[in-house]
Amino acid sequence: MRSQTLTIPLFLWWRLLRELRRRGRGKRESGAFLLGLANGSKVLRFICYDDLDPHAFDTGIIQFDGSGYVPLWKLCREKKLRVLADVHTHPSSWTEQSGSDRTHPMISQPGHVALIVPNFARRTLQKLHGVGIHEYLGNHNWKSWQPKSGKVRIAIL
Repeated sequence: MRSQTLTIPLFLWWRLLRELRRRGRGKRESGAFLLGLANGSKVLRFICYDDLDPHAFDTGIIQFDGSGYVPLWKLCREKKLRVLADVHTHPSSWTEQSGSDRTHPMISQPGHVALIVPNFARRTLQKLHGVGIHEYLGNHNWKSWQPKSGKVRIAIL
């Protein structure tokens, strides 16, 4: 996967945050894969982890079973999409990566972007202020981006 600017339509972003908030119920992490066209960088849809692995949120933190990738890859193949990024919530305002986040990327391809939304997504964010943006470089190395860097943008499309 190549390094690129990721674009998320504003209304899709709002729907995503609302869904993460609903699934986390204010007391557990939740997350989703962000999907777009194979040759694009615009997010067209998302699929929550627990739609692929029903037990992904059971412990309060995300524990995604590898078998959940089978329906993900099937969906991508059928809809001609690819995973552009992943997003998950943290319980507080801390949006750095945990040790588990760093050592277990959801997609271990260089250029993959992982977003971390603070406070179990309790606030509807119109911008990326406060969101952790982390790009996987390979070999368990990451680069963190500032929200104003343009690596990820929320846009009215």
